[in-house]
Amino acid sequence: MHIDNMNEQNIYAVDLRRYECPQLFVQFKWQLRTNRDHVGVIRFSYSKEQDISDVIRYLESQKMSFSVTTDSNINFIEVHSTDV
Repeated sequence: MHIDNMNEQNIYAVDLRRYECPQLFVQFKWQLRTNRDHVGVIRFSYSKEQDISDVIRYLESQKMSFSVTTDSNINFIEVHSTDV
């Protein structure tokens, strides 16, 4: 986990690839709550084999601004702190 500066916006990267449910969701929520006031974007990396449906449902239910990027090389969810 680390912080990058991209376009003058703080991005906090969290790698969730080593977790399985339910620990994946627990880590996601803990990282979100811990870092939401300190960075502009939290980027959660995950593998294509992981089920992130609980994460997506949670973000939608909380009406948070987020984007999901999936392709053969990278999978991540970016949560924008303006709504966190």
